[in-house]
Amino acid sequence: MLTFEQWAIIADIYTPLLILASASIVWRERQGSGCWLLPSAKHLIPIVLTLVASFASSLVDLLLGIWPSFDSDYSTHTAVALVFVVHICLYRPGWRFAAILSLAAYLQLMNHQDYHTYLDMITTIAFLLPLFWLIWKSKTSL
Repeated sequence: MLTFEQWAIIADIYTPLLILASASIVWRERQGSGCWLLPSAKHLIPIVLTLVASFASSLVDLLLGIWPSFDSDYSTHTAVALVFVVHICLYRPGWRFAAILSLAAYLQLMNHQDYHTYLDMITTIAFLLPLFWLIWKSKTSL
């Protein structure tokens, strides 16, 4: 059985792995073009906007106390992971099942580590997914 600290390391590695997966999607797309150093606006702009939306939502919650009003906590961990899981799901349909399953496992791990409750994480996802959809829809041709 793994220790609390070992599980914490696994939790800490998850988001960087998602970032690497997203970067590999951008990298593979750019390999065929003449400008492989610059990420495509098709990827970069929606990723940046959804990250901004994630942190802006956290700030709004901090100022207005939305999640604390129902004894919960906005999960920035979940929000950031969701940004990259959505990106992976949109641009690598073959990876979709694994990406969603990995997010579910991450949510379980965060609950196990007492970082967040399921209510924290599910309400964060339910709040952000429509917002993310609007951002990706407006910036891409979904």
